[in-house]
Amino acid sequence: MKINIEQVESSIAEELDKPLKAALKRHGYPIHESFRLRLSLLNADGRKKRSNAVAHAWAPEKSEPAQFWLEPSTAKTLPAAAVAQEAEATAPASEMTSASVPRGASGASTYVHPAEAELLRALDRAESTPGWSFVSLKKFRDEILPTADVPSIRSDVERQSVLRSAIDKRLILKKPVPNPKSPQFPVTSIRLNRLLPEVQEVLGTPKRSLDFHPIHIKGEPLSATILRERR
Repeated sequence: MKINIEQVESSIAEELDKPLKAALKRHGYPIHESFRLRLSLLNADGRKKRSNAVAHAWAPEKSEPAQFWLEPSTAKTLPAAAVAQEAEATAPASEMTSASVPRGASGASTYVHPAEAELLRALDRAESTPGWSFVSLKKFRDEILPTADVPSIRSDVERQSVLRSAIDKRLILKKPVPNPKSPQFPVTSIRLNRLLPEVQEVLGTPKRSLDFHPIHIKGEPLSATILRERR
């Protein structure tokens, strides 16, 4: 049986997970146990290698360096029951919301980690700042988050990992916008994907408030009017 790229990535990440966390902790960056190391092997052009490609298709000396990052465990990598137990064990009771655990027996909805929920609330507050037309990704990551009320995100590494995870899940959307100070260099802005039920639950926004509601107009149906005019 041939080993593919996805299997190699998973195996390497598993072997390096604990040593990396131990090294980060020694340097003052403790990582919560719910975070897992992820790895992507890249082509020479910097794009991710196909997951189903055979393992020997990636040659370190002919490719870009591998990409490593830490992200919260999700329902894709853990059984739903295990995810729910982990969320309950690692998050304060006051921070748990209905979006902190998978919804429904099918597991079709996106799992929102407690740390991601805190980050989404922080971005919601930033988007509500008077006078701001957008929230810069860099400003949010480097200035707003470090001083925001996000108890479960304690280090730069965790901030970057949780933010990356929320963007990958499309809980947060990115968009380039004109830079007011340097128009030639666009700024990457971020905003909450408020149409997602998971985001609505984290923010406590009733789904029905964003649904389409038809407006009833007095008089005969438009179809009747059209038919009458055609006669």
